[in-house]
Amino acid sequence: MLLPNLFQYSDYRQFLKDAYAMNKTKQASFSFRYLALKGGVNSSAFFKYIFEGQRNLTKGTLLKTCLAFGLKDKDAEYFEHLVFFNQAKTMKEKNLYFDKLTKLRGLYDVKRVEESQFDFYSQWYHSVIRELLAIVKPSGDPKALAHALLPSITPKQAQESIDLLHRLGFIHKDAQGKWRQRDPILSTGNPITSQVVIQFQLKMLELAGEAYDRSIPEERLMSSTTLAVSEASVDLFKKKIRQFRAELLELARVEESPERVYQLNLNFFPTSRKTKE
Repeated sequence: MLLPNLFQYSDYRQFLKDAYAMNKTKQASFSFRYLALKGGVNSSAFFKYIFEGQRNLTKGTLLKTCLAFGLKDKDAEYFEHLVFFNQAKTMKEKNLYFDKLTKLRGLYDVKRVEESQFDFYSQWYHSVIRELLAIVKPSGDPKALAHALLPSITPKQAQESIDLLHRLGFIHKDAQGKWRQRDPILSTGNPITSQVVIQFQLKMLELAGEAYDRSIPEERLMSSTTLAVSEASVDLFKKKIRQFRAELLELARVEESPERVYQLNLNFFPTSRKTKE
């Protein structure tokens, strides 16, 4: 059976629907009845109800769904955690299954931004537009996108940003004509030496300072901490910061109904010379 990449999904129903559509286009006889027979489900309409959200998967029907769609090993385990994450009724449950999903996925699907694609960092709002495309309706409306940004830009700038993101291969249009991200996470890797990327980060720090006047305290979190550490611990601190950032990236990736784009800046730098100096 043909299957899309499960690890790119944050909604198990959407994964099942896409898997069904993918196989239906290749095989006309592929049907809900076929899936029910393959999974050992009595009702031929069972998967239709699951797709439409009229029913939830239980532990028993989850196993039958994995059998029907040919999910095994790590894929089956990830699918199970995703089901219970989507169906969780309490934040405690969500956190439990989120941790399980994070451990299974890691950051396997991080897309490295190549030097030939560094135009992405030429303006601070390109990264914001990339995130906003999935939120602002109608998809890709330059006027709505321009107005949604803080600070606002012009519709012309918004359209140029869309064109750039498309040309760089960071977004594409789906079958319904909506703009979608090709990769959930972008990264330049470490260490960062490109002046274009450094200027981008400096601009984001500038926007962070302006956020004190642009947003109310309830909408932001600003904090500064001064620490005394040994040189041997610096790499450990960096590792912990990257792990924390990775967890936030995963949490944003599985967000079901994003409503706003936020910028997170993490800074860890020396404010004194080495004592040996």
